Amino acid sequence: MAPCYDFRYKTVLHEKGCCTARRRAGTDEIKIDSRFEIVLPKGASRLSVYAARDLCAFFADCAGVYLRVRYSADMERERRRGGYKILLFDAPSAALPVDSAQKGAFFLRIEEKSVLIVGRTDRGLAQGVYHIEDCMKLYSAPILQKGEALHAPLFSPRMTHSGFELDTFSDLFLQLAAHAGMDAILVYAGHADSNLHGFSDPDPLWPDSKMGLCDFADLCERAEGYGMDVYIYSHLKCDIHPDAAGAREYYDASFGALMRSAPKIKGFILVGETFEFPSKDPHTCGVRFQKKAPGEPLPSPGWYPCFDYPQLLFLVGSVVHAVNPEAELVFWSYNWGWAPKEARQAIIRALPRGTTLLVTFDMWEEFTDALGRRACIDDYSISITGPSSIFCDEAEEAKRCGVKLYAMTNTGGRTWDCGIAPYLPVPGQWIGRYEGMRRCAEQYGLCGVMENHHYGWTPSFLTLLAKNAFDSAGIKDREMLRRIAAHEFGAAAPTALSAYECFDRGIRSIVAAEVDQYGPLRAGPAYPFLFDQTASQIQYPAPRYAWHPGGGIWFFPYPDTVLDDPKGSLFRLERMRAVRAEFERGQAHLEEAAHALRGAKRQAALQQAAVSGALLCTFATAQNIMCFNIALRLWRAAEAAPQQPEFAPLYEALGFSAPAGDAALAAYMKEIAHAESRNVKRALRYAQANSLVGYEPSMEYVFCESTAAYKEALTKQSLRRLAAAQRRREAARRAKNK
Repeated sequence: MAPCYDFRYKTVLHEKGCCTARRRAGTDEIKIDSRFEIVLPKGASRLSVYAARDLCAFFADCAGVYLRVRYSADMERERRRGGYKILLFDAPSAALPVDSAQKGAFFLRIEEKSVLIVGRTDRGLAQGVYHIEDCMKLYSAPILQKGEALHAPLFSPRMTHSGFELDTFSDLFLQLAAHAGMDAILVYAGHADSNLHGFSDPDPLWPDSKMGLCDFADLCERAEGYGMDVYIYSHLKCDIHPDAAGAREYYDASFGALMRSAPKIKGFILVGETFEFPSKDPHTCGVRFQKKAPGEPLPSPGWYPCFDYPQLLFLVGSVVHAVNPEAELVFWSYNWGWAPKEARQAIIRALPRGTTLLVTFDMWEEFTDALGRRACIDDYSISITGPSSIFCDEAEEAKRCGVKLYAMTNTGGRTWDCGIAPYLPVPGQWIGRYEGMRRCAEQYGLCGVMENHHYGWTPSFLTLLAKNAFDSAGIKDREMLRRIAAHEFGAAAPTALSAYECFDRGIRSIVAAEVDQYGPLRAGPAYPFLFDQTASQIQYPAPRYAWHPGGGIWFFPYPDTVLDDPKGSLFRLERMRAVRAEFERGQAHLEEAAHALRGAKRQAALQQAAVSGALLCTFATAQNIMCFNIALRLWRAAEAAPQQPEFAPLYEALGFSAPAGDAALAAYMKEIAHAESRNVKRALRYAQANSLVGYEPSMEYVFCESTAAYKEALTKQSLRRLAAAQRRREAARRAKNK
């Protein structure tokens, strides 16, 4: 069966009937009924008109309340006359000020017979509309609490890639992202007229990159209609040093041409691995990664804070600003957190005026467990909430230098702790991250965020949690979580909250090591169990238009050598067992809560349980592959050195009371492989319950029926090869004993 993409069509902006609970308004509340009308200024902007119509549709679809929309040439007169009105002002005035410079800010006043929303701009007005919709959804009725408050976003931009399809932004996705409080989208550009979603690029920056024609100007216009900006994530080549003859013409033909084709582009994300150039920094090999000679010990320029990066930024900035002086250059330090602190801070001091610095919030952080064992966050993870010490080093220097600061936070809800789940249902950990971000806003001036990488964002219960956390008038995070759980699970909310607590505890045990993040955690239950097959022999089924098809960003065979560092392997295995145990407990709680519901709420809760179930199965795969790999490495070493004392803990971890022979190890591998086959079948049930499970935009469906079937075939092949090798080994021993 082909992968199922129906999440793209079944996701809705307004859930029908979700605000029809029969309840009266309290003394401090008002209930919106058909007596009300929506009034906005005559000549209102495209976005203001959209917001009014969206609110009208919300009442009709969600509450069965039908309101008319009316335009007025004198909004002040409308306000003074009173009546049952929802008044939408898309600009402040002396009588109705909005004390914030943020475009997305709004003032909200709710009285007995009126709702007043005053936007700092039309974007603020739209956010005010979405806010009252959120409030009514949580009430499950068209009821609002009386009072007034100024709401301003704590972070802008909030940037997101598409979670529906790489570089593809449907109207629905733009609407959903805007309702979530996001105000910018990220789209790749490999050339002046193309993104990375399509078919093979004849001249790619990275091998096997794709190329799809993209009308960037049209995308900017469409996004603007929903209150969103467009940032380009650059894959444009930079193969000439800024000092070289003809450098300006070279960069004008790419960056300049792109800006001329779409002058409303808000800015460029420039990160080492896709913004490499022939640097003269002696700490590097001087050529980009793709041209680096085999065995070259020095990093390529994208992986080091080269002293001449500021020259490149100045040159690119000059050609971009010749078209749009307001366009933003966002320089991301993702690739060189390993480098010395002084080198990382030196480049910040040298950044051209107006450059924005983007720093990853969680990576490169080292931690020590209770037994003194050390580990490092190799790539994005919510196992720690952050900020990392690397982030603080660079943020502190940015503040000293007056450099504008953004962070890559993954607060869309997804990290590389799992590649097949659309979000990680660990709200306690996300709340910890929100708290850290707010502290950094006060301490370092953090003001904008990148919410995800190419895996994108899709709506979940975390959406409103983050939106509230990033609102100056938001309620306490834990209270918002309680309200969301009550809305989604009713009387079973305490059980759901218990599930989340298990998931929180579990994810904190993750060791975000590259060997697993680029392996079973990224691929989920599709990850192969191999005996002696090589990567070149593996051909996972995948669409040819995928950017990373068929495991393009996985490592296989599983690269942990085990015997070189038994303690490290056992440390990760122990922690993964703890993760799995907590998720098993949490899954039981969440499924219990879901089955206590009826109708549409039960279906939605079961879809949420499918996500956590897929996570559980992913962690089971990770544990199984670790055990299989340990047994395989011991099996290979069994004849040469089976009794080495440092290997004894490895046997114990597999359940052997003493070092086992190769036959016992072979039997153990067979048992683990069969357990994994059962785990894959369980994971498929979760994937069938929620079509988002298994999907990642740059890889398409990582886990589905076809990849599961291929993995099962590989497992059977591995067991046949293992059995044949064991027979040969036993035959050789018999022959030797004769």
